[in-house]
Amino acid sequence: MLIGDGQREGGRVRRSARVAGTALLAVMLCAGSAAAQQPAETEPPALPPPAVEPLPAEPPPPLPPPGAAAAAAAPIVADTETGELKPMHVDLRATVNADILLAYIGLGASADLGLVPAGPGTLAVGAGFEYDFCGSVCWLFSAITPLDFSHRQIWPQARASYHIGVKSAKNLDIYPFVGLGPVFARSEISVDNGAARYVGTDTSIGVNFGGGINFFVAGPVFIGGEARIRYAAGEYDYRLESGDGSRTYDRGSVDTWSLTGIDVLVAVGVRLP
Repeated sequence: MLIGDGQREGGRVRRSARVAGTALLAVMLCAGSAAAQQPAETEPPALPPPAVEPLPAEPPPPLPPPGAAAAAAAPIVADTETGELKPMHVDLRATVNADILLAYIGLGASADLGLVPAGPGTLAVGAGFEYDFCGSVCWLFSAITPLDFSHRQIWPQARASYHIGVKSAKNLDIYPFVGLGPVFARSEISVDNGAARYVGTDTSIGVNFGGGINFFVAGPVFIGGEARIRYAAGEYDYRLESGDGSRTYDRGSVDTWSLTGIDVLVAVGVRLP
């Protein structure tokens, strides 16, 4: 009886051990299957660095056209739109003037300084100087009489002008003007080939007005002209300068002088600065 009970007890122990081993094996298989089904964590492959395209080479600055440097360095003497005289610019000119009969011929100079803009143009002030001498009248008088006759006038002037540019002709400057100043007149008469010499003098006031034009031919250089109406007249006071005072002449023909009339002036000048 004891042996049978021991065998039964041993059989129960062996069955329990097999059941426990089977359960342990099942757990291990389940764990292995779960581990096999779970994907392995892997790091993503490293991306290659982005390609950096080289920056295009910056082209060198364009070279200035020939003559641009010289043009930039050249002083601007005239307005960029018109030839009008601008404030603080100066027109200097040398002049020759005469009337239509060449009764008087004159040499001189004048200057206009741009002062202030006014309306479409520029108001200017200036000065002028003329040396007028007798032409055809004195030549004829000396040819047909026994007298050698000449006279001249020195005429400093104050000037005012108004300069207007022409947009359709950028090298033109047009201006009306007026001038005023004292006239110093002097006459000389030689009687009988110098046997007596008389000198007459007089001082008067002269005025002229008209219109002028400047035409720029090369940078600041211009040629110009003025058409003028002028008035200046007087009467000489003669005195014996040398020789025999008993030798006289008909004073009625040479006692007066006059620059009154219309004359034309031609000029060559330059604009500064």
